Amino acid sequence: MIARRLPKDAKIADNFTALGKYIAAAQEEGEKLDQFWIVGCDAGEELGDLDVALAEIEAVRKHKPETKNKTYHLLVSFRPGDQEKLSTEALKDIEAEFAGALGLSDHQRVAGTHINTDNFHMHVAYNLVNPQTLKMAYPRHDFKALAKTARSLEQKYGLAIDPGMTDGLERKKEGLSLQAQDYERHTWQQSFQRYMLESKAEILEEIEKAPDWQALHESLAHHGVSLRKRANGLVFVEAREGKQAMKASAFDRSTSKPALEKRLGPFEPMKKEREARVARSMPARRYKARPMLKGHPATGVLWRRYLTTRRAAPKRPGIIGRAIGNWKQFLLAEAYSDPMAIVLILAHQEMLGLLLLDGPGRSSAKTVSKALAGPLMRWRQNAQADRKDIWKVTKPESSKIWVTNLDDGNGNTAQLRRNEKNMVVGLLLKFADGLYLSTGAARQIERDREQKLY
Repeated sequence: MIARRLPKDAKIADNFTALGKYIAAAQEEGEKLDQFWIVGCDAGEELGDLDVALAEIEAVRKHKPETKNKTYHLLVSFRPGDQEKLSTEALKDIEAEFAGALGLSDHQRVAGTHINTDNFHMHVAYNLVNPQTLKMAYPRHDFKALAKTARSLEQKYGLAIDPGMTDGLERKKEGLSLQAQDYERHTWQQSFQRYMLESKAEILEEIEKAPDWQALHESLAHHGVSLRKRANGLVFVEAREGKQAMKASAFDRSTSKPALEKRLGPFEPMKKEREARVARSMPARRYKARPMLKGHPATGVLWRRYLTTRRAAPKRPGIIGRAIGNWKQFLLAEAYSDPMAIVLILAHQEMLGLLLLDGPGRSSAKTVSKALAGPLMRWRQNAQADRKDIWKVTKPESSKIWVTNLDDGNGNTAQLRRNEKNMVVGLLLKFADGLYLSTGAARQIERDREQKLY
């Protein structure tokens, strides 16, 4: 099960009535409506009550004319075989659990399940204006709440666990604040907090050996870290730019302000003479924003190109010159000129559980993200004129190395190639007009040639 908020197109005005009717109509090609219900409206709970219920909801929403976006569109996608396990009551319970996790239990909503071959999914449109208090709800950090609820519901109803958002991924995030998780999800770069946790053993060892505050500050400086007082506690800060921090108490119980002051006395900041000496020395280690995805064959080359692009940013016009905010933005821009960036984007998205649909009714486990629509269209339009070796315009004779079909619902399909570590390292596209395009790690392509797969 994957649960995800579907973002609203910035160019389209918020329209709850249109979304509610879309859910009821199941108007995507090949789809049909399975179950439908309404919650929180005096008009009723069934499909025949929809028009009156929508009018009721719109009347509530008019109390917040100054707020532009007053709708939360939730999509819950189930794995093949799960539909048979879920009764109408179970589906309503699942929706109610997600509403509770988002803080929207008291809010009006329209919900429906759609069927499209093996693609069984649920849409829920929540009115973010509370009908009783007329206050707006703002579900924040919903990614974590949705993932946690999905894991609980999978266990409750014996559903398949989606590999994109497994318990293993959640364990990776243990110890990270919501801010650090958001940073990693929006940049695909390692957060300062992850660096601290990965270096925890050696940092703790030096902290425990420090006889006083000044020695502690100096030992932390060797890791490119400073310790500062903030509000009533202490925080570790990455010393180079000071933009990311971690609560000392969240790092370890022994490094909380009370624990350290009990051992070393009242907190002392680093003395200026020591600051000057530390500033002249190069730390043995320090935090650097490295890619989250390690060990991928395309990471090294593209990461070096990203660093070069950042250094040359003032001299680079156009889209590449602007796409230097972070690693993720760079890859999305680079995908227009380097197909291996497309492969790396897919690998990142899968690692973070983000191989999700971007259009209503399409399978979240079987679609390529909207972020790749532009680059893929560019490569398709130029494929006939592009004679690079990476492109193959005939169908492969074998598909043994290809797994995980992706479908955009318009006759265009893709298959992902994986290595021995199950990372996505290649991409095979089949367009509706019969053209096949392939890209992947150069070494893998050479091996494919030797095996006469093309």
